Amino acid sequence: MQSLPPPNPPPTSVAVQNLAPPISPYQPAAGFQQSAMSYSFHRWLMLGVLLLLASIVFVEVVAMNGVPSALDYDMEKEGSIEEMAKDTEAHADMTRVISSASSIMQAFGLGMIGYALLRESHDGTHEHTALRVTAVIVGVLVLTNIAARDLSLF
Repeated sequence: MQSLPPPNPPPTSVAVQNLAPPISPYQPAAGFQQSAMSYSFHRWLMLGVLLLLASIVFVEVVAMNGVPSALDYDMEKEGSIEEMAKDTEAHADMTRVISSASSIMQAFGLGMIGYALLRESHDGTHEHTALRVTAVIVGVLVLTNIAARDLSLF
């Protein structure tokens, strides 16, 4: 007796292709999240805190130096009053410039902290909803503080 040949396998349909999901233009390029320039909540938070601390140190350096005192000058010498006035003006200029630089650093630091809080509350999916809402509220308050710092209604 002759055995029957094995049955032919059923015809295969068109091979299913593994299609990658379409790349969104809003997503970073592949591999960017591992680069040193990528966003990290901890990195942005620490940079913001460091900028705030550096701005405080700048202001304190000026306060340590202090305004020129009459005790530092020999008032019996001719021209000492003019010298003291010149030094007082230079100190006021230095205070103004360093205070301005400090305000800029504080604004950048608070901006980075506010952005990190808002982005983390938007991107984070593993946190509790109350924590995400709190991060949004704190982020908005921080950014509003920056915007309203020199705002005057009167």
